[in-house]
Amino acid sequence: MIAGIGGGKALDTAKAVAHTLGLPVAIVPTIASTDAPTSALSVIYSPEGAFKRYLILPHNPSVVLVDTGVIARAPVRFLVAGMGDALSTWFEAEDCRIKRGTNMTGRLGPMTAYALARLCYDTLLQYGVLAKAACAQQVVTPALEHIVEANTLLSGLGFESGGLAAAHAIHNGLTVLHETHAYWHGEKVAIGTLALLMLADR
Repeated sequence: MIAGIGGGKALDTAKAVAHTLGLPVAIVPTIASTDAPTSALSVIYSPEGAFKRYLILPHNPSVVLVDTGVIARAPVRFLVAGMGDALSTWFEAEDCRIKRGTNMTGRLGPMTAYALARLCYDTLLQYGVLAKAACAQQVVTPALEHIVEANTLLSGLGFESGGLAAAHAIHNGLTVLHETHAYWHGEKVAIGTLALLMLADR
């Protein structure tokens, strides 16, 4: 078994290595900054940090173990970046649903995907501010638990099954610019989400 412990890049690397070796993978995120822990893909970047491609994996991780006590002790910026990544889930899935765009498997998303994506969005609106405050105090609260679930599980299932759209495409383009390398994935995705809403006149 391959065990991935850390943030998104470490977890994506562990998933890719496990796939290459034909081994199961156990994922242990130490931050809740992306939905990488639960997804069946690895994002491949160039040595310079630019998006290169998605490596689509045949299945999701065998085990995902999240200790919210560890997440609460990480810098708040990581949790907020995770909310930025998760925020795109419903908007992108909704765009795919309306335009009959396909999900990560090349199929149309099921009703469950859109429901999970909407639950992700609603959870962020209801608990995001409280979770940020809890993380700043390094305490685990129900709000923090809900946001960690939204950032990792709901967003992961929502984007895989619902589909990606402009928000992540814009993120991928931003990674080419050296000036963006100091910003986290979710922060760039949040910019992409705002651009998506402007493009769609919403």
